[in-house]
Amino acid sequence: MEEPHTMNQVKVRLTQFLEDIDQVNPDEVDIKDVDEWISLLDQLEKKVNQLRK
Repeated sequence: MEEPHTMNQVKVRLTQFLEDIDQVNPDEVDIKDVDEWISLLDQLEKKVNQLRK
């Protein structure tokens, strides 16, 4: 993922993430996928905190 530089970019990336999650078949989700999603959310949280300062 390209690192967002503005809050709007973070919002766009989060929206894309939510759309992707919505398309996932729960029967086909692997623990690796969940770990990647959590990592992405952590990255977005860090970026939001950086942009707030």
